[in-house]
Amino acid sequence: MVAGTRTLIQLVLRRDRFKLPVWIVAIVASLVAMVPLLQDVYGDQASLATLYQTFAANPSGLFLTGQMDEPSLGALMTIETLLWWGLLVAFMNTLLIVRHTRHNEEIGAQELILSGQVHRGASLTAALAVAVLANGLIAVGVGAGLSAVDPGWGADKSWLYGISIGIFGLAWAALAALVVQLVESARTANGILAGLIGTAFIVRGVGDFMSKPDAQGLMQPEWISSLSPFGWMQATRALTFPEWWPLLISAGFVAVITPLAFILLARRDVGAGILPARKGQARASAFLRTPLGFTWRLQRNIFFGWFVGTLAMVATIGIIVPEMSNIYENSESMKQLIAGMGGTGAVIPAFLAAMLSIVALMAVAYAMQALGKLRSEETNGYLENVLATRLSRLKWLSLHAFVVLVCGVFLLVLSGLMLAVFVNLVSESKADVWEYALAGLSYAPVLAVFAGAYVLLFGILPQAAGLTVWTYYGFIFFASWLGPIMKLDQWIIDLSIMQHLAAAPAEHIKTEPLVVMFAIAVVAVTVGCAAWRRRNLA
Repeated sequence: MVAGTRTLIQLVLRRDRFKLPVWIVAIVASLVAMVPLLQDVYGDQASLATLYQTFAANPSGLFLTGQMDEPSLGALMTIETLLWWGLLVAFMNTLLIVRHTRHNEEIGAQELILSGQVHRGASLTAALAVAVLANGLIAVGVGAGLSAVDPGWGADKSWLYGISIGIFGLAWAALAALVVQLVESARTANGILAGLIGTAFIVRGVGDFMSKPDAQGLMQPEWISSLSPFGWMQATRALTFPEWWPLLISAGFVAVITPLAFILLARRDVGAGILPARKGQARASAFLRTPLGFTWRLQRNIFFGWFVGTLAMVATIGIIVPEMSNIYENSESMKQLIAGMGGTGAVIPAFLAAMLSIVALMAVAYAMQALGKLRSEETNGYLENVLATRLSRLKWLSLHAFVVLVCGVFLLVLSGLMLAVFVNLVSESKADVWEYALAGLSYAPVLAVFAGAYVLLFGILPQAAGLTVWTYYGFIFFASWLGPIMKLDQWIIDLSIMQHLAAAPAEHIKTEPLVVMFAIAVVAVTVGCAAWRRRNLA
């Protein structure tokens, strides 16, 4: 063990003594709790068989959850939890590594640490050691938890499921350790890693969408899925047809990437990155010298990151439309599904409407991350210097909200427009460009409500602003994807704001919910601004 590692491990555990246990307990407890919930709703074979037929004919299901291997509880558990909880594990690991490595360098804490008897690589070693501990606890918790509830698929499958999630998390921790050596900013590192997580999820989705049955009738994804850590984890088929060998791919990835991260660490200066920072201009432009220009400068990196990710998602959806038509052309179950939607050809508009709602939620996620800049500017002490100028509190907050809302609406409109363009370019289906642009714009009230909620909490209870809006954001995904499967009461599902919008363009846009949402957003912003003018800075 390199000098100072044990002390720094204790420091990491001390700093994350609340955050890390919450991550671990939430992931393990919620995952294990899914078993009795699914058993209660789909405990009989007839229900599982019906669900299996539904997923087999669901075009968005292959892309979002992968193929359901068989009509069993294990297969249902896999498609409903593995990838989505995998996203949580991936973000837990990347945020952990960046926080205790690159962020320390950015705020100057790393120089203070290295002034003692501490090895240069001790901080990275400590962060990775805590990541190993956290992922190990998740693996043990999931494996033991699933075995304890006795779902009927055997302890060996439960432990493979838990171990696959643990090693999957270590793969992202290793990748984060590499990325933080490349760039100078923690924000940039987190943005790159979020983009890589999204890209890996999409790549796996494309591979699953293009899957074909093997000799045993199991759907095998295309080779592109093997380029993604999500694909490696999914390849274990832990709860259906278990395979231990895919774990070697993830383990090998960790074994290669981790030493490379330490090699790059030794080749750079403290606070610097391997990739050279772009030199700024000698003089600021006239626009940058204005409050609006300065606000845009602070927000633009977040916007461009989500802009690229949104375009990649839209392009992927458009590209798989013709493949979707080919796959389901001869499917009897798909024909029944199409008939239920209103006739031949209805499946593509319905699929595109469902995908557009997911892209819209990406724009909402951008808005929440961008508004999080308000809190970070305050807690880091930068805001105090800004407000020492002629810029008022209310104008500062209004400028940030304005930039975020304009950029968010731009993402919504562009998403709908480009989705129609890609569909028209690569498939025989024809989509009205302006109709899809209007469909994207119809989600603007959702964006406004989330922005209003953040501003309201930022003014009243700033410490809880980010946690509250992100928690509700997670609930929306839960209600949209797991709510129907778990047969939750309709009033619970209706708590999701997305339930009150029409699935445009497959359905006609309803104006009443949009007006109500805009009114709620205006009230929230007004109250939040009033509270912000009166409270003290952090």
